Amino acid sequence: MSADEALPRPLISVVVPTFNDGHHLGRALASIAAQARDDIEVIIVDDGSDTAVDATIAAALPRACVITQANAGPSGARNRGIRASSGEFVAFLDADDLWEPNALSRLVKGFADAPAAHIVHGHVRRFHDGEVGRQKLGPIYCGFNVGSLMVRRQVLTAAGLFDESLRRSEDVDLIIRLRDAGARRVVIPDLILNYRSAGPDRQQPSGHALKPDANGNWMSLLRSSLQRKRTARQLSTTAEEGPAPVSVVLTVRNGMRYLPAGLASVRRQTMAPAEIIACVGPSTDGTLDYLVGEPDVTVVRQSGEGLAHARNEALPHASHPFIAFFDHDDLWHPEKLTKQLEALSVFARPSACIVNFLEIVDDASADGMVTDPPQGLPTLGWTPSAIVAHRDVYQQIGPFDPALGMGCDTDWFDRLRRSDIPCTVAGRALLWKRRHERNLSSDPLRNREAMFKVIRKRQLLKKSGGG
Repeated sequence: MSADEALPRPLISVVVPTFNDGHHLGRALASIAAQARDDIEVIIVDDGSDTAVDATIAAALPRACVITQANAGPSGARNRGIRASSGEFVAFLDADDLWEPNALSRLVKGFADAPAAHIVHGHVRRFHDGEVGRQKLGPIYCGFNVGSLMVRRQVLTAAGLFDESLRRSEDVDLIIRLRDAGARRVVIPDLILNYRSAGPDRQQPSGHALKPDANGNWMSLLRSSLQRKRTARQLSTTAEEGPAPVSVVLTVRNGMRYLPAGLASVRRQTMAPAEIIACVGPSTDGTLDYLVGEPDVTVVRQSGEGLAHARNEALPHASHPFIAFFDHDDLWHPEKLTKQLEALSVFARPSACIVNFLEIVDDASADGMVTDPPQGLPTLGWTPSAIVAHRDVYQQIGPFDPALGMGCDTDWFDRLRRSDIPCTVAGRALLWKRRHERNLSSDPLRNREAMFKVIRKRQLLKKSGGG
């Protein structure tokens, strides 16, 4: 082939290490083929398998580059693939895992939305095959798994690639080293990787992805990270003085049981909001009088009825570039606004940022501190208390729909997710949602009615060609 006929440099290099897992390899490669992109190269490193995998590769990805080597472990196999690759971005898929069909496009969009990012990190779902081949799926979470992220080549090279002395947790080690080196990461809320958590080649996981017993050498990795931080010359990360450019919009009606603690958690932010706007519905428990007496709260008396009207009436009173909603019975982690503004700073256009949440049951002190933090995997916060977004985002998505009752939040976030507006995730669990008997969502009949209203609206939009 002449120089003029040479293939263009790929945008993405996909590195697949495989060792004695040919029985899963075909499905993994099929999930790469399903990405339907012509700007990738696939490099498969056979790390000393006992049985040949050439036929499997030829059937699934005949144009893939195959490298065979003596067994060097997952780090050595990945590094061999990285050195043989040429793409601007590098992505990884283990031979027994599966990508979602749009995984690479979602990760690439993250870089397009945030040109300053070094890493775009998606979400993971554990699965294993049932006795009759039916897949059993776990919850979606953001974990230390390189199969769920994409990295700029130059940043990966500067970090020193994978540590070939490690046979376990090598991906955790790399992600920690990238973080310690100051790599800017964008976490997108999309499911990227289906991670096989059980089978002939993998042990059954011990539970929570971040429990200390998940991998025996985690403490060693954390000690190494602390040592790097002590010896490295750190850039100053001191935040500018003054309040955050955030308007907090609080909606409440008859909320005195939980309102003081919720408001205290807003005031305890390490970056205090510039203003708090409370839209107060008709109340008989002293909620209005209490808020009128708070000097840092601007009170808006709700004229319409329902949650959507409250949110829509409060929004025009917000005067700062970013807007955060807060339900009076929820609680914010002190770092919530700081982490979200940091995450949003990477984007080149108006964007939104959500956080994960955990549920609590009346477990908070009067100052808004959670006294017994709940355990378990957090949930992605597609809920108003979890979001901070540029004011232009609210203008683009449009108002909350009063016709949908308590389904107005579901509908609004559905419109956000279907839009092209960048959305990222900050932190681990920075919101506590309180569950109690007065939650609007505690009534199953009301829940079902709201769900059907949202479904009917979607169906009408599809029929009209607008959704």
